[in-house]
Amino acid sequence: MKRHSSSTIMSALVVGACLLVLSSAGLTQSAAAAFDVPRGIPAVVGPIADPIRIDSGLISGTMIDAIKPSWQIFTGETVVGEDFIGTIGEPVRIYRGIPYAAPPVGELRWKPPQPVEPWEGIRECTTFGPMAAQYPFPQSFFYDSIPESEMSEDCLYLNVVTPARHTRDRYPVIVFFHGGGLVNGSTSYHGYNAPAMPQHGVVWVSVQHRLGVLGYMAHPELTAESGNNASGNYGMLDLIAALEWVQRNIEAFGGDPDRVTIIGQSGGGMKVNGLMASPLAEGLFHRAICQSGFFFGSVPLQQGEQMGLNVQNNLECSSLAEMREKTWQEVVTAASADLFGTGDSGFTTVYTEDGYFLTDSMEDIFMNGGIHDVPYMVGVTGEEVYQPSVQSFFPVEFPMSWLGYVLQTMSGYMESPIYAYVFTHVPEGWKRHGVNAWHGIDVSYGFGNQQSVSRFVYAIVDPLLTLNPDFTIKDPEVGWKDDWVSETLMNLQVQFAATGNPTGTHPRKWHKESFWPVYDERDLFLDIGMPLLVRPGFSTLMEKQPARD
Repeated sequence: MKRHSSSTIMSALVVGACLLVLSSAGLTQSAAAAFDVPRGIPAVVGPIADPIRIDSGLISGTMIDAIKPSWQIFTGETVVGEDFIGTIGEPVRIYRGIPYAAPPVGELRWKPPQPVEPWEGIRECTTFGPMAAQYPFPQSFFYDSIPESEMSEDCLYLNVVTPARHTRDRYPVIVFFHGGGLVNGSTSYHGYNAPAMPQHGVVWVSVQHRLGVLGYMAHPELTAESGNNASGNYGMLDLIAALEWVQRNIEAFGGDPDRVTIIGQSGGGMKVNGLMASPLAEGLFHRAICQSGFFFGSVPLQQGEQMGLNVQNNLECSSLAEMREKTWQEVVTAASADLFGTGDSGFTTVYTEDGYFLTDSMEDIFMNGGIHDVPYMVGVTGEEVYQPSVQSFFPVEFPMSWLGYVLQTMSGYMESPIYAYVFTHVPEGWKRHGVNAWHGIDVSYGFGNQQSVSRFVYAIVDPLLTLNPDFTIKDPEVGWKDDWVSETLMNLQVQFAATGNPTGTHPRKWHKESFWPVYDERDLFLDIGMPLLVRPGFSTLMEKQPARD
């Protein structure tokens, strides 16, 4: 990865936004039917240039080649990175805040996503869409403490970053889902739309969608009005709509609609698994990457409907119509007794086994061969390996015997390969203090943003200092080894997106070849550190996995 001084001038960013009034006329209850538009947008063959035509109109964006990241820590202080993300002189096009569905407000609250009304003229897509309405507010602890004024139910937007130069280019596509469980998070963040990954040869798409009670509440009245005897899972229907948008439009950005990879970390990994299990996602993606998010969580429709009635009772409403008249702030407060949406509210944000998005429980679908048979990459970080006798820095852990058992069951019925990993690398300064790779650390490396490796820790509180007073949180000592791991991880993911196999050669430097065996009864996995190491015994890991020397 190239490093540059702070005096280097970045590509100019054009800032602007256009307001779009969207109609709710002609509603359909089926998310799939609502977007029944043939793939392929007529385009002039030649160099890609703004405006680009998508199925709802013309859009323009801007070009970047590198960005200098900044992030806010729990004290309110803003930290500015010393190095750029990306490579100066390799510009990519970025389109922020492209609407892929109508705003789910008013009568569209708790309905499947509806089509965007086409617009006249050119829509400037140079600013991110709002963060999805969520609890807590007035400030979210995610992503630089985004204020309530930048949260909205009008959140169904996506971002595209493309290295393509010609309309005939067909780069593999990676579609990213953010973390935060099913209740928090956003992709309206520069670090999640940085140029580094696209510069490695993919078209990058990041998606906003409904969260928490606004995205996952089931209710008897919703079931009755749906037309398919289902309710809940609206946030996942949003992701289905986004993937359908990709199929219809990504060629205009130089992407290949037949090589779409979905990727997510933590809650984003949960969403990847949800799409793996849903019949509605058939043919919409061709590989999947689940990072630290391998969870099964779903409830029968009747149980989900009861939780919706609990929210109605908390709001002191007599009907669904009255619930739709409440502000989003009132709704999310009524459903959220604590940060993660559980507790005395009687509501838990979880998938609903509605017979539509999910035809069975998540566990039964995965264990009985009901998932989509596509190449699948899955892993955890070193700190996430469940060890009963050790207190973890973060409350996300995986019993590896269970995870290995599920993956070996999957490998028995899938024709496509599975690739398992454990990410163990940490910067030198933290390694000396015995700090393991915690939940979320791999995201920084996967975005080429290893200098912000402590961002997630900064954003919450100071738990590491309490558990380990010698922990030097402000000086991880990021160096060339971190650059190597970041470059290697990006290349592995790009190769996987391109071919379904992370093993092979890649045209960029740093990482010429890698060998990553498929996961099967041999129980082999890749230890992602420096250097890469193939190890046996994935399902037998019983201790936290430290960084290697």
